[in-house]
Amino acid sequence: MFRRHLIAMMVAAVAMLPLSVTADARVTGASTLIDTMIADLEAFLATDTGDTDARAAEIDRVLSTYFDMDSITRFSAGQYWRAADDTQKGEYGTLFRDVLCGTIVRNFDQLNGLVYTPGEATAKGDKFVIVSGTFTDTTGQRPAVAISWRVLTREGTAPKLFDIEIENLSLLVTQKQENVAVIRKNKGDFGALIDAMRARLEAPVHTGS
Repeated sequence: MFRRHLIAMMVAAVAMLPLSVTADARVTGASTLIDTMIADLEAFLATDTGDTDARAAEIDRVLSTYFDMDSITRFSAGQYWRAADDTQKGEYGTLFRDVLCGTIVRNFDQLNGLVYTPGEATAKGDKFVIVSGTFTDTTGQRPAVAISWRVLTREGTAPKLFDIEIENLSLLVTQKQENVAVIRKNKGDFGALIDAMRARLEAPVHTGS
């Protein structure tokens, strides 16, 4: 009886080994992705002149390099993504990216003075790794902010960033809720979301005095 239990335990341990190794590799890959992205942004900030076009180009590059924009775009439209035709999907994807890039560029100055401290990284299921960290304002004018990066780590593909949670608030889920509300308000018309995105992109930018 003891021998059978021992053999069963050995088999279970061997069976779990590849899963553990894979999980460790996923965690390492996700952590490296975030560290590299932060270093990239810090290098740009060190030479930033405030030029809007240069900032837009940098943000577009960061989105392409580190984010899974296809998955983010689909998720942000909720269940209505399946109802959109190919033309609508393409147009929405372009507008969504432009709005996202524009929002970041307009708030780019808020990155000045922030220092990022990495935290722990934990595998969540077989697709995601959560990488935690903290942004601290070196000027002391803003409180420290806890942040979690949700990284997609699917087998056979490079890790990509899927969502950002700031103080436990998911930015992507919030955007999805806003988008779905627009579509529902317009009786399920996906085109209404496209119109809303276009209007947001074309709206004049208000700057403080």
